[in-house]
Amino acid sequence: MGVKQDANVGIFENQPEHFTHFTGQRIDSAKLKDADFHDLRVAVVGLNQAAVGHLEQVCQQAASVKVFQIEPKFVIPSTSRSLQRLLNHPLISKNRNLVSSRIKGLLSLRFLEHQVKNPWLRRQLMPNLAASNRTYLKSDNFYTALQRENCELITWPILKISEHSIHCVNGDEHEIDVIIQTY
Repeated sequence: MGVKQDANVGIFENQPEHFTHFTGQRIDSAKLKDADFHDLRVAVVGLNQAAVGHLEQVCQQAASVKVFQIEPKFVIPSTSRSLQRLLNHPLISKNRNLVSSRIKGLLSLRFLEHQVKNPWLRRQLMPNLAASNRTYLKSDNFYTALQRENCELITWPILKISEHSIHCVNGDEHEIDVIIQTY
């Protein structure tokens, strides 16, 4: 059953019924650039390019940010011009997809290692290296934003969403005002 669209809701067709109980504001990640999060408790459910690219801006405004990670993603620096020069080299163009995927994978792991010093957080952010379909997201400050005092990475699966909070399977309840939805 789909959720009807209203002024506070982005595009949320075909959403699970548990979203219908949430009384706070829901924002589509594509609309983050213009949103105001001053003094709000924000939950980011999942990751996509818009959420990763604007997380630092959200953290600067919000009282608290909870990032509910469905699965770790490969994040590469967005200012990686040397990577593009390397990938466009004539010797690499023959096996472009294979080489490109390997180089991007290694670059994202080095970027994660360089940006996140906490070993437990780094392990939680480590994407599946054996995945055949890799999604690469670009951001220079995603890992910095995740390590801010007002930002927390949540890796427990979501059990339900009530009127004012998100409940995880481990029993934790996270009170929120806004949900940024990425799917």
